[in-house]
Amino acid sequence: MYLRILKMGRRLLMNSYNTRKAVDKEPMDLSQIISNFFKALKKLWIIMVVAIVVCGFIGHHNYSSGYSPNYETKATFSITAAQYDGREDRSYTNNTQLASILSVSFNYLINNEVFYEVIKKDLNIDYMPSTITISAVPDTNILSIVTAGPNPQMNYKVAQSVMKNYGSVAEFVIGDTKLDVLEEPVVAEVPTNPYSPWKQTIIYAFIGLLIGIVPSIIYGFFVRTIRNREDVEKYLNVNFLGILPGVSLNQRKNKLKNCSILNKAVGFRYLEAMRSVNSRCEREFAKHNAKVILVTSTVKGEGKSTVALNLAYSLSKSQHTVMLIDGNLRSPSLHKMVEQDTYDFKMDDFLAGKLKSSGAIVNLEGTRVLMIAPTIPSKDPIKQLNSEAMGNFINNAKAKVDYVIIDAPPCSELSDAAVLAKHSDGVIYVVKEDCAKVNKIIDTIQEFSYTRIPILGCILNGSAGKLNITYGYNYGKHYGYGYRKGYGSKYYGKYGYNYYSGYGTYGDYDDEENPVPGGYGKVSEKEFGAKEQSVSNKIYVRTTDRQKEKMAKKEGEKFEKYAEKMNDKDKA
Repeated sequence: MYLRILKMGRRLLMNSYNTRKAVDKEPMDLSQIISNFFKALKKLWIIMVVAIVVCGFIGHHNYSSGYSPNYETKATFSITAAQYDGREDRSYTNNTQLASILSVSFNYLINNEVFYEVIKKDLNIDYMPSTITISAVPDTNILSIVTAGPNPQMNYKVAQSVMKNYGSVAEFVIGDTKLDVLEEPVVAEVPTNPYSPWKQTIIYAFIGLLIGIVPSIIYGFFVRTIRNREDVEKYLNVNFLGILPGVSLNQRKNKLKNCSILNKAVGFRYLEAMRSVNSRCEREFAKHNAKVILVTSTVKGEGKSTVALNLAYSLSKSQHTVMLIDGNLRSPSLHKMVEQDTYDFKMDDFLAGKLKSSGAIVNLEGTRVLMIAPTIPSKDPIKQLNSEAMGNFINNAKAKVDYVIIDAPPCSELSDAAVLAKHSDGVIYVVKEDCAKVNKIIDTIQEFSYTRIPILGCILNGSAGKLNITYGYNYGKHYGYGYRKGYGSKYYGKYGYNYYSGYGTYGDYDDEENPVPGGYGKVSEKEFGAKEQSVSNKIYVRTTDRQKEKMAKKEGEKFEKYAEKMNDKDKA
């Protein structure tokens, strides 16, 4: 026996390895890379913004901290030889040659320590505050002296000192010369390099932009996620149960705290998608004779708790009694998703018999859903989930209600889901569009193979694309879409709340071989007004199968009368 288990485990590991290897080797087409890039950019735009801001700030700071204004003082003069014989052509040639010689030699003679000492002594300073540049105007005997530095006053004084002491240098080179000032030096008021940090800031911000999109590029080329139904069937090889669109929880606009189908603010699109998912789930439950359903996902944030809650609501609206269990004993959160008061307790106390069902299980208002959702984390969750008491409780619930839905923790981080799986008849796996990596999903799904619990199917949650929903018609004995007319207030287009103030029962989907009728009518207080009946030592339900059948028959008669009335009205 142990050898068989060992061989089976080895075979499962090899299958997982081969699947992952095939996924890694499969090339990604350009459209998928581009799509992944823009999706990643939409997710990681904050990284790009932060990179732009940080790099721009660094560029601005570097420029500001390193900025030093530079001022220039310019003096222009003509130079002639001291001995002049009166001949114009000879004088011009000699003076031009003289200026050319001085423009080359002055830079070497003035910009040296000897002449600097002369200037420092003349100005009575200890350092050289300015740089000195001498240039000649081509084909003339005109020279320009430019002194540059951060202090305009010192630039002016240095220029004056150069003109005053140049003779002591020029005398050693070409002898005695005469200097005629053409442009007097003045104190500069405006720097030659005005303070302008924006150019460097923009350059650094652009570098930040390039850095910021690197994660999106890497994501686009190397990260493979589930994006549509084809990906589910291709990579995961599990049954596809449907797509649920993403719903914006904008509280100011929609006043929507959570994505519940009991709140019409979620929109018709989501309600129809959930109805389709529920229909497929019911067929899978019947096919596998599954009454205890484990709902889990790969990582946090994929919406598994929302799916579990709405699945319970949908089954309730299909005339089923449901027990909803929060299986996340480490961090229970299901109680926060229902808009009614629940009990504060710890699952440990309930399983130990210290707490009665009346202090733990609540009947969610307007539904056939019983919920047990602890609010206090357990100290040893694995022990409680693996306990005999938990198994007995789930078995009791299984015997007395139509379905038991267990909201389990994500299975990639904790082993809680695998422990809960042994109490279940099947697993519904929730995958959020473009969230967890394909290889990670494959690994976590593979772990359920060891439990020998079938994965009934996968629900793609949070889809941003279009839904392929086919609206079926159920004409004949009953009028309109199914037995009642759909959503909205009393008459809202084709759909509209009927006088039962509920979500009408829907017609069948054209693409479904064995359609399951809806039954989305609101449960009245009268239905739950019966005396509490103990269905086990742990669970109390306020309705019976006989009451359920009686009500369904009564409502069916009313539907027929209403349909006939509407048909007569249309004919008229």
